[in-house]
Amino acid sequence: MRELPKIHQLKNLKAIIQYGSIRAASEALHQTQPAMTRSIQELERIVGVPLLVRGVRGALLTEMGRIFEPRMNMVLNELERAIDELRQIERSSQGSVTFGCSHLPAFGIVPTVIKKFQERYPTARFTVIEGQLSELISSLRLGRMDFFIGVVSPDISLHEFNDEHLAIAEFGVIARKGHPLINSTSLRDLRAAKWYLPTASAGYFSDMEKLIFPYGREPTCSVILGDSTAIAEQLVLNEDYLFVGPKNMLAVPHVQKMVSIIPIKEKLPDGHYSLIYRQQQTLTPLAKHLIDDIRFAYLGFMGQQILSQQL
Repeated sequence: MRELPKIHQLKNLKAIIQYGSIRAASEALHQTQPAMTRSIQELERIVGVPLLVRGVRGALLTEMGRIFEPRMNMVLNELERAIDELRQIERSSQGSVTFGCSHLPAFGIVPTVIKKFQERYPTARFTVIEGQLSELISSLRLGRMDFFIGVVSPDISLHEFNDEHLAIAEFGVIARKGHPLINSTSLRDLRAAKWYLPTASAGYFSDMEKLIFPYGREPTCSVILGDSTAIAEQLVLNEDYLFVGPKNMLAVPHVQKMVSIIPIKEKLPDGHYSLIYRQQQTLTPLAKHLIDDIRFAYLGFMGQQILSQQL
């Protein structure tokens, strides 16, 4: 069998990439510089190519190193999850779950689901990363996240993932109650407005500026891109920014008190929400339980929307 790298060698390389130099990495991992240098030299001997270039400004990945890095990270992430899964099986209430989500889940169901979940599993650790699929798919692919819930789009390939449809949501332009433009009836009236839009290199929001500015932009118009709910809330409520989001968000009581839908005549594309996870990644027990809770919560949340629309 061909000789394979050792785990400590991979961890050392990862630390050097993270901290930028062998010296800083050795200090962070409480190793001597000679010991770390030897481990990297041994790793390069095993893989057969140089992975780092050492210089006065630190250590940089070679071209081969850049090719090696994502697969190395995947190996380390998978190993960590394997150990975490075994610990969860042995002690079902312990472990960690990392997942991504976009607007509607972040506002509508995730806080309540996590609260109830933690009541059942008080020692479980959660990491929630808010953002769009285009910005988080690399982390999902490398195993840094267990799953993602949010808007999907045909222009993002999901052939290596399970794509479980959750709901279709109608989108609109949202502003604080009392906004000067709250009674506007066309996007033409919003050409001079300030906007906070999600960051997306592909997918639903990637072409949003083209959709909301069909009549052009006034010089006073400004657009800020980001994925922070807290920043969005401050800009919308205190600085009169507009944003595009699912109308279902207004079903959340505290959100409904703060913002309203601007009644523009133009229809924005619907958002298709899915649960996404890798086909070849075995979900940990905690992740499976949390996904089950999210499915159930989504059914209830969307059912309430249908009922309220009928009434």
